[in-house]
Amino acid sequence: MQTTLDLFPQGTIDPSFSAQVRQWAEAVIGAGPRRPAPERIAIHLWEKDADYQEFDAREKAELGITTGGESEFLATHEAWRGFPRIHVNLEKIRGLTGEVVQGLVQHELAHALLHGRPEFYQFRFSGALQNAGRSAGLDFQMLQQWVYLLAVAVKDEEVVRFQAAAGLGHGQLRLLEYLLEDTEEERRTWDLIRNHPALRLLGLAAFLKIRLPLAALAESAFTEAAQLREAWEKAYAWLTPQEREELNAWARTILEIRDGSFQDRLNQIVEALLRHS
Repeated sequence: MQTTLDLFPQGTIDPSFSAQVRQWAEAVIGAGPRRPAPERIAIHLWEKDADYQEFDAREKAELGITTGGESEFLATHEAWRGFPRIHVNLEKIRGLTGEVVQGLVQHELAHALLHGRPEFYQFRFSGALQNAGRSAGLDFQMLQQWVYLLAVAVKDEEVVRFQAAAGLGHGQLRLLEYLLEDTEEERRTWDLIRNHPALRLLGLAAFLKIRLPLAALAESAFTEAAQLREAWEKAYAWLTPQEREELNAWARTILEIRDGSFQDRLNQIVEALLRHS
């Protein structure tokens, strides 16, 4: 089945940029996995951040979406309307190199191919899981946010693994290098929460968004993965050795869980990490 790719300029968008985005996107679609591909992928190019923020808030209110944080990303993906939509915020990517923007666009396209159905954005919180969360200091709202952050990291790991296997890992490397350039805000936040057990769990889950894809590149024998690992160690030098080891242990636990659907895998990951928290 052929995937239809639709681009929607939201505002005044340079036609040459739209054409470049389409070319990058088609390269990912052409290397797509064997699983059934979505019939349609929509890419929205937003000239103004304010317009995207208004759209994001309106969609969430209308559809009852409870996850948060997507609107802070350079680009994001969702399937709230039953098919994958990608949103690229041109105000936020202004000044980035072409390689980083390419990595960003192709990262989101891979999400659309791999995670372009609503079930990838849903999670069932059983009574037993809620009890385990409370034992770790997580009330239901915090448990939801923690699982959301873990799901983001796991999906990013799957995307990077797919891109590396498809010969598109270079763009992911450049994107990860860019994300490692400035971790000062994370450091300040971590200083405030590292001694609060529940908030500490949320912080570690957030750190996995970079740490887990990095581990996936290393497992894929990507040639520059060692250099990227050194860059990560430098960027997060403000973590104590014990904190780095705990984060690395989380990454190892997640990578060892490979069986089942995405939801099955995520459920196993959540249970395993709660047991050791």
